[in-house]
Amino acid sequence: MACIVNLTVSVKPELRAELLHELSLILPGTKSFKGCHWVYLSENADSDKIEAVTKWDSREAYETYLAWREESGFLGSLAEKFFNGEPSWKFMPVLMDFNK
Repeated sequence: MACIVNLTVSVKPELRAELLHELSLILPGTKSFKGCHWVYLSENADSDKIEAVTKWDSREAYETYLAWREESGFLGSLAEKFFNGEPSWKFMPVLMDFNK
């Protein structure tokens, strides 16, 4: 079943611009990863949070992608440098898709 994944991170304010630059370089790779349909990056206007919203073939497809990012060490170094605290994930199975 297709799944929407919402990853929310709190960003160190002084490093926000640098993080956005880094994400502009890596998120096209996310989009090309097997099982990814689309990627949106947005901000929460009421806080220091940035949210990545993605659609995947399944939760398992996302978890395969996440494991690849974690194995490369990239996710850990990104979190250590730019994030305030731990990221949070929401997994939302798609019940109906009217965009086909």
